[in-house]
Amino acid sequence: MTNSTSKQPFNERMARHREMLAAAGFSRVSVFLCAEARRALAAQRRRGESMSGTLNRLIAQTCGGSRNESPEEARDFERRVRAAHNQIMHSFRSGRGPYITRAWVLRTDGSGSGVYVTADGVEEFDKDTRPP
Repeated sequence: MTNSTSKQPFNERMARHREMLAAAGFSRVSVFLCAEARRALAAQRRRGESMSGTLNRLIAQTCGGSRNESPEEARDFERRVRAAHNQIMHSFRSGRGPYITRAWVLRTDGSGSGVYVTADGVEEFDKDTRPP
């Protein structure tokens, strides 16, 4: 059997996904929604977002406090940081000199925080301490 997740049975993939969510501090809650609430929730969905993800995002925004990002958001953020770093490193190897020397990768939660990516490394920053 290969390591590809598409070859693993659905139940095994779901069990791993549930373990990952539990480790990130999420818990399962079942809800029944009327048709109007479901339509209103569907209208707030972002592209590629599940209904439960939409509900979680809206409730977290309403609560106002800081929340941990979901595992999917964390993986997407890490992917964007790697892509920015790879683009910078590629520009140094192009032979015509670097055309990209730095990049800012912002978190999708709207907090204004993120990371400052250079060829030397990655620095975290928040809204008030964003580097130039």
